[in-house]
Amino acid sequence: MQTDGKCHGTLRLQVYEQLREGILLGKYPKGTALTEIKMSEELGVSRTPVREAFCQLELDGLVAATPNKGVVVEGYDQTDMLDMFEVRSRMESLAAARAASVMPDSDIRKLRTVFEQESELAQTGDFNGLQKSDAAFHDLIFRGSGSKVLQNILSSINIYTRQARYVSLAALGRSEQVIKEHESILVAIETRNVSKAEKSMQKHIENAAASYKKLAAETGGSR
Repeated sequence: MQTDGKCHGTLRLQVYEQLREGILLGKYPKGTALTEIKMSEELGVSRTPVREAFCQLELDGLVAATPNKGVVVEGYDQTDMLDMFEVRSRMESLAAARAASVMPDSDIRKLRTVFEQESELAQTGDFNGLQKSDAAFHDLIFRGSGSKVLQNILSSINIYTRQARYVSLAALGRSEQVIKEHESILVAIETRNVSKAEKSMQKHIENAAASYKKLAAETGGSR
C-alpha cells in the first residue's frame, strides 16, 4: 500500500465517505458497534484510515466513541432531518435567488439539461436515478449562487439528506410534484426572476419536508 501523504489522505477520505454512506443509507443502523479491526477487514485497508474516519464521523455526529467498543452508530433521526430541511429552506432559497441573479447562462443550460433528465426518470419510476439527478439539480444551483459559503454548507447537507430525499421521492405522486416544482425554480432562474426563484425554492423544500414527515409518521421510521 502506498503511504505518501497525498495517497494516504485520499484513502482516508475514501474510507470516511464509504462509512458515512453506509450509515446514511442504513447499512450500519443506529446502535451498530463499529470497530477498527472489523471495518479495516471489511474495507480492505489498514486500521489507520479507519481510525481517522471514525474521528471525522464523530465530529459529524454520526457515531459516538464508547470505551472498549470502538464507536457506535448514532446516525440522524427524524428530528435531525427536519432540522436540516428547515436549514435548507432558508439557505437554498437564498442560493436560488442569487443564482437567478448571477448564474452564468452556460450553467443555466446545464440546469435545463439535468431537469430534462429528471423528467424522463420520473416517468420511468427510476427513483435511484431520480434522486441522483435531484441532487445534481440542487448542486448546480449551489454553485450558480456564486457563494463558496452557501455551496460548501449546502453541499454537505445535500449529502446528509440523500436518504430522506429518496424516501420522499418514492411517495405516491411526489416525483411528479418535484418535477413541477423544479420547473418553477428553473424558469425563474432562466428569466432572472430573483423573487420567484427564492419563493419557488422555499416552497419546494417545505413540500419535501412535509412529504418526508408524513411518510415517517406512516411507517414509524426514524429516517
